[in-house]
Amino acid sequence: MGRELTKRHAALFRNTLRNPFAFARDVYQYGKLRELTSFVVWELFHKLGLFPASRYLRFDDTRPFALDGRTAPPLAEQPELEAVFKTRGLSLTRTAHNWKLLFLTPAGELFGCVYPDDHALFRSTDGGESLQALDRFPESIKSIFVSSRGSVFVSAKGALHKSADGGQSFTKAFDFGSSESFFRHNNAMTETPDGTLIAGEYGNVWEGTRWRKLAYLYFSSDHGDTWRRSDFLIQRGANKHVHLVKYSRALNKVFVADGDNRKRLWVCDASAATNLEDPAHWRLVNRFHIQMGGYTSIVDTEDGVLFGTDYQGGTNFTVATRDSRTFEKAVVPDPYRRSPIDNMVSRSSGKRAEVWANLPYSTVNTMALLMYTANGGRSWQRLIEYRRSSHKVWLLSASTHSTADLYLSVENLRNADRVVYRIRG
Repeated sequence: MGRELTKRHAALFRNTLRNPFAFARDVYQYGKLRELTSFVVWELFHKLGLFPASRYLRFDDTRPFALDGRTAPPLAEQPELEAVFKTRGLSLTRTAHNWKLLFLTPAGELFGCVYPDDHALFRSTDGGESLQALDRFPESIKSIFVSSRGSVFVSAKGALHKSADGGQSFTKAFDFGSSESFFRHNNAMTETPDGTLIAGEYGNVWEGTRWRKLAYLYFSSDHGDTWRRSDFLIQRGANKHVHLVKYSRALNKVFVADGDNRKRLWVCDASAATNLEDPAHWRLVNRFHIQMGGYTSIVDTEDGVLFGTDYQGGTNFTVATRDSRTFEKAVVPDPYRRSPIDNMVSRSSGKRAEVWANLPYSTVNTMALLMYTANGGRSWQRLIEYRRSSHKVWLLSASTHSTADLYLSVENLRNADRVVYRIRG
C-alpha cells in the first residue's frame, strides 16, 4: 500500500541505477520480482501505446481545482474550490470540527475522532454540529465500524475494542498479531446479512530480513462478543497483511485482498449456508500477480463492484466486475497513473448515485487526484488536483450504506492549514 511506502522500499528503487547488483539482491530479499515484472510490462504497454485508448479511464472536460502549495491562501479562503463543486451540483461546507475519521450510521449518527486528540471517541446526533465525548483509548484511533445491531468497534493500534452501549464504554474484543496492527478504516471490516463480522489485520513489522506475516482474518458469529482468528491467507502464501475485507450487497459476496508481494483477491459466497471460516469456500481470483489484485479500495456500484489498485510508482487501474468472475480493467491516465487508488466511498442523494475515489500518493513528476463518477466508473469528473509534496487530501467517512453526506480533509503541508469539508448535493 502506498501510504506506508517505507524507506527500505524507496531506497530499493532509488538505488536501481546506482548499484544494479544491490537492486537485484533487494528485489529478491523483499520478494518483489513478481511485482517488478508486472510494473515493467504495464510500463511498456503504456509507453508503446499497446493499451487501447478505450482501456483508459475517461475524464470529463471540466478542469479540476489545482491546489498550489506556494501561492494558495488558507484553504478556508478558497472560493474557487467551492465553485468547482458548485458547477457539479455539489455543496462544499466547512465542518465545525477537525475530524480525523468518521463513521456514519443509517440512523444519522456520527462516530469519530478529531485532531489533535485522536485517542478520544466522539458521537454526534446533529450532523456534527455538537459532540458528545465517549471513551478514550491507549493508542490513536485508526478505524471505526458500527454493526447493524449498533455495536461500536474501534481499532487502535494493537487491539480491537467493542461497545454494546452506543460507545459509552468499551471492552477489548481481541489483540491483533502485533502491537502495530489495526484494520483499515472503510475497507477491512464488514458484516454479512446473517450478522457474521469479519475483520482483516493490517500491520507493517520488519523482523530481521523479512516482514512479519500478519495477514490474519478474524470472525465473529455472536455480534462481536467472541472472535476466532484464521491464518489461511498466510498458509496460502500471504507474506504481510490484509488490505480489504468487504461484503458486497450488489453481488452477495465477501471480497478479501491480501497485500504486498502476491497481491491476491479472494471471494466467497455470503449465503446463510456458507461457512465463511472454511478456507475451502474461498475462491482465489488471480493466480498470477500480473492478473491484478492487492486492491486498497472497493465499493459497490449499481450493478456490481469497483476496485482500485495498489501500485505505488507503477501503473494503476480501476477494475469492475458484475459477477465476481469477469473483470474489466481501466488504466488511470497520466499525470495520475502512478498513484494508487487508496480509498473509494459511495454517496447517494435522491436518484443520484456516485462513487468517490482518492489517489493520494503522487511521485515527484506526477499528480494526485480526488475524483468521482456518477455512472459506475464509465467516466469520471476531476475535482481536486494536487501534489503530495504540498498537500494531503483524504476521504474520511465510512458507512455500511451509501450516504447523502461525504466528508474529506484538505491539508496544506507548508502552513499546517487543515480543513474538513462536508459534501452534499
